[in-house]
Amino acid sequence: MAGIDELFQLPAEIEDFRASARAFAERDVAPLVEEAERTGTFPLELFAKAGSAGLLGLQFEERWGGSDAGLLPDMIFREEVSRVCAGIAAGLGIQGQIGTAYLARFGSDEQKERWLRPAIAGEVITAWGLTEPDAGSDVRSIRTTVEADGSGVILRGRKTFITNGPIAGAIGVVAKQANGKFAVYMVEAGDEGYAVDRTLEKLGCRSSQVGELVFDNVRLDESRRLSPPDGSEIDEILDVLIRGRVLIAAASLGVASAAFDLGLAYAKERTAFGRPIGKFQEISMKFAEADARIAAARMLTYRAAVLCDTRDEVPVRECAHAKLVASETALWVVDQMMRVFGGAGFMQGSVIERLFRDVRYFQIVEGTTEIQHRILAKALGL
Repeated sequence: MAGIDELFQLPAEIEDFRASARAFAERDVAPLVEEAERTGTFPLELFAKAGSAGLLGLQFEERWGGSDAGLLPDMIFREEVSRVCAGIAAGLGIQGQIGTAYLARFGSDEQKERWLRPAIAGEVITAWGLTEPDAGSDVRSIRTTVEADGSGVILRGRKTFITNGPIAGAIGVVAKQANGKFAVYMVEAGDEGYAVDRTLEKLGCRSSQVGELVFDNVRLDESRRLSPPDGSEIDEILDVLIRGRVLIAAASLGVASAAFDLGLAYAKERTAFGRPIGKFQEISMKFAEADARIAAARMLTYRAAVLCDTRDEVPVRECAHAKLVASETALWVVDQMMRVFGGAGFMQGSVIERLFRDVRYFQIVEGTTEIQHRILAKALGL
């Protein structure tokens, strides 16, 4: 029987990948963060750099340019980039998961050649159009429609809070059919009737560009349809989002770890009453608790990723565990580290101030904290 350390130790190749992902984050992402956050724009050159480094197709088949490595390395990539910048990590994360996963799962070879291959290479930016002004957690209430019209269809509706929306060249749009089922169609920038209505300004993660998209009688032919001819049940579409919860958990770990490291360094160098503030029990206990909480969240997150890679069915409960615990842990840790910094952390331009704004993102996206509570309560028969 394997020893306990062997059971919980990641393979050497995964740790090697972590080192390369961290090097990418520190070498290629870190120098761009300040300008990207200040201007609220994503540094577009990173898509091509990540694509050429093989970081955008970690979950996808090799024949389309991916590495077929699974969710675990993709999760580690999201964690490492989030340590440097959660906003940039969000833009790259959409490209490597939600913006392309449905295409990879249900697209034809022709469709994958047209959109998936260039997305993995970082040549085409992708987005996923699901959320609407009146349909967030209640996705069954979406009002965007697709209606048959001659040899094609007409798409009508509006999507909001779409990460990469303002810069995307290809968007997978979820719409309701006349039969009550749901369809996914690929819309391209330049399609007549499609427009970015506005780019949204956010509290945090400012370097990821999020927008509201309008589909005003967009005429599409059947080559754009990803779903079956008679449509899909909404649960089939939401499977993509469930796996995405592990990536949000990973991003939460990245931000929590970044805040912890910043706070620890500050607690060791900042002095008060003749000694480093970390020597005071009130401060040291914050780090003891944060260290334990991050370790527990990491265990749940990594377990969920491994189960996603090894089970035929998506482990809904375990993904909810990871997303719930990691996102709430990150919120708690960043808040405690802000207290360690005191007034210095409250000033605009400090890294801990940015993390304090960014961390609120994780309790909202891919199912709010309250939705994760609902999922877990249902699994318990409540």
